[in-house]
Amino acid sequence: MPLPRLKSFVLFSNVGLERPTRGARVFVTTQLIISFLLLMYAIFAPHSIALTQGAYLIGLGAWAVQLAATRRLNQKRSAVDIALFGFFACCVVSSFLSYDPLVSIKGLKSPAFFLAFYFVSNRVRSVRFAAFLVLAIILSCLVNVGYSGLTLAMGRGLQIDSINADSPFAGEAIRTGDVIIEADDRPVNSPEDLVRIIDSQRGRLRIKLQRKEAITETSIPRQSIKEAGGVGFERLGISTSPGRNFRIAGFYSHYETYAEVLQLIAALAVGMLIAIPNKRSGTALFLSAAIPLLAVTLILTSTRAALAGLSIAVAAMALASSSRRVVVAAVAGIVIVLPLALAAVEHSRGISIFDPEEGSTAYRLEVWREAFGIIKDNPLVGIGKGSEGKLKESLGLYDEGRLPPGHFHSTPVQIAVWWGLLGLIFYYSFMTMFVVKTWRLIRIVKSDSRWQLRGIALGGLGALVAFNVSSFAHFNFGDGEVVMAIWLLTGLAFAVRRIAFEAPVDAKPGQPSAPPAADSSNRNHSHSDSSFTSLAINGQACQTRERPKQSDEVNLRRERTCEEHQAQH
Repeated sequence: MPLPRLKSFVLFSNVGLERPTRGARVFVTTQLIISFLLLMYAIFAPHSIALTQGAYLIGLGAWAVQLAATRRLNQKRSAVDIALFGFFACCVVSSFLSYDPLVSIKGLKSPAFFLAFYFVSNRVRSVRFAAFLVLAIILSCLVNVGYSGLTLAMGRGLQIDSINADSPFAGEAIRTGDVIIEADDRPVNSPEDLVRIIDSQRGRLRIKLQRKEAITETSIPRQSIKEAGGVGFERLGISTSPGRNFRIAGFYSHYETYAEVLQLIAALAVGMLIAIPNKRSGTALFLSAAIPLLAVTLILTSTRAALAGLSIAVAAMALASSSRRVVVAAVAGIVIVLPLALAAVEHSRGISIFDPEEGSTAYRLEVWREAFGIIKDNPLVGIGKGSEGKLKESLGLYDEGRLPPGHFHSTPVQIAVWWGLLGLIFYYSFMTMFVVKTWRLIRIVKSDSRWQLRGIALGGLGALVAFNVSSFAHFNFGDGEVVMAIWLLTGLAFAVRRIAFEAPVDAKPGQPSAPPAADSSNRNHSHSDSSFTSLAINGQACQTRERPKQSDEVNLRRERTCEEHQAQH
């Protein structure tokens, strides 16, 4: 393939113009492999944890080969690194001091996936490829949105619409509106399934029912069914329809996991739509169609925390956009859609949104109360991941065993229990820095002609806000699918941040930037503004880089110089 055509290929665009002098061929080959694996990471993130982590791990290995061949990392040290590695260090120390060290040490592989952030933020090397990955994520997610709609249309189980007075089902613990999901431990999805199960066994017919969110079991004598008049399904004396009152889960095994991933991708799509200048372009029309589909699918998961997270994320992105029109549209959308969504959740789950006596809320309040006692007794390094399984009887966890065992259903609570308050401090340190740096990036690239920079930054900010809001009621940091998605989106935001910083400081917004020099990652840039460099040395640049009425170029200089100042000290 001729070189000009190669350069137009989207994967090749991620190789970049800058090539190392050492190991150039290995660099190009491994970078193409890494680009393909980044694409696989993005495509499978909304679907499969195994394929997502597999693509990442193989890509990480290719990156290691690339580093060995070129002997060049080009990774500037920052406060984010201290927070991330400090958090992981807390996890390691807590694991070795754990009440159950073998379980805790084995569990270190989960927090170790924070390296995916560095993999994405360093190996995405062009705006074009970053935007391509974003659209790939959104388009891929629409596949499971379509699958969810199909499963909802087909239904699951048999909903009982009416029961005749002389029916064998009358007088038993079965009500109109219940959904038969199993009979004799076999799934039931049609009247024929139920009749076939009844005729193939003897003894009482064991039935598993879904009533709103509750799952109950009952049984009916087969003799009463045989003695009933009629043949086939008629003798049951009931009318049914496909059951559709269930919480959709996409390709995942649990609806909460699906809801968490949906809110992140929906926030990304909203951020891109806010940033795109031509709202009539094909990309804008695609995003305008995708966002309602993602939102409706999120509502169908009936997950309150994710709905709240996405709502607050949209508000945060609107504020960061500095556009009065966007703020008004966001507020109007939230005011109209959120109450309707919560009403749909109440109808679907048969619960009150703010009822402390409701099952899942009562469970959380109880396990949080127990968790605070554990944190009080083990404040510094926690008890180690998984140790609650060993301690549950001695500590009387899960209401003295009356509640089903699980986790503590809150990321900050779970981190404090497992890895201590010190780990929690490091966790919120890097999360806070992620949000602050992404917010500043949005302001800096506001006038850049490459709207994708701002769109990815806005989407990354929205994903971070949504993730942290829902984390108060969900342990989403312990959900591998969700964590791989948030590392991907945060890594993309920091990748475009690096790309924006690599542009020449004297380039005007709207003009294409020249490629960085070979030693740009290590250059001091003192020639750009000597007086400003002196301010940075005194530590004042970090405090004054967002003065009002300053140009984006000046803010970019200040942000860069502050980064160099942090790296030196």
